[in-house]
Amino acid sequence: MGKCATGMGLKSRVQFGVALAAMILTVSACAVQEKVASTSPAPQKVAASSTAAAVETIKDEDLGLSKSSVYDVPIPDAVEFKGGDPGVNALIGKSYFTAPPMIPHSTKDMTPITRDFNLCKDCHVQPTMIGQKIDPGVPVPAPVSHYVSVEKGEFYMGRWNCTQCHREQANVDVLVQSTFKKP
Repeated sequence: MGKCATGMGLKSRVQFGVALAAMILTVSACAVQEKVASTSPAPQKVAASSTAAAVETIKDEDLGLSKSSVYDVPIPDAVEFKGGDPGVNALIGKSYFTAPPMIPHSTKDMTPITRDFNLCKDCHVQPTMIGQKIDPGVPVPAPVSHYVSVEKGEFYMGRWNCTQCHREQANVDVLVQSTFKKP
């Protein structure tokens, strides 16, 4: 039972069918390749000198904004920030409405900022000042989004890394001019 008149079992018949299908596909693919090869023009030989002239290479010094080799390890220029003590400098305008404010003073002696050492909180966690007019020299209070409870003055510790969003403004030239327009 399970054998056909040829004496082959079901498993053998399936294997034979798969092998036959693979051979037919191979023969078909070869026939298509031969037809394509016979209808396409013969490849032309090109002299080595004309190939070199046709291929234009880009020097690695011209690949990026840095005008040095991509194989060099660049040493960034020392950057000077708009320094001054907190409360001395004017506030820096935002680039767009929802942009985080820039830090208008030096943070040199305030870093590294950690969860347990955050001098920013000492001045800017002032929930009673939210929504009030800020006089020059008075620290801008952290916004409502930075609190678990404004009423209790409970600062949300997921926001402890201030410099993740807020940065000092550096005295540098712009590398790429922006076409951004304020609304």
